[in-house]
Amino acid sequence: MIDSRFQPMAKSGGLISPFTGRILSDFEVSAYNRYTADFNRFTYTDQKEHILDQRHRFILNCFYEGGK
Repeated sequence: MIDSRFQPMAKSGGLISPFTGRILSDFEVSAYNRYTADFNRFTYTDQKEHILDQRHRFILNCFYEGGK
């Protein structure tokens, strides 16, 4: 099914771990935004859901393990 959802890019300093309070680095925000760019580029729901799952896995890893 065609999916027209769109998500904005995160800004530098705009991603903060709710668990540790750590502000994600510019490198981490850039990587997160690559997932978002893919999400916005894809047109089918299954593609978008897959990239959201991958982005969620990535951001949780940053929140819990980042900076180590």
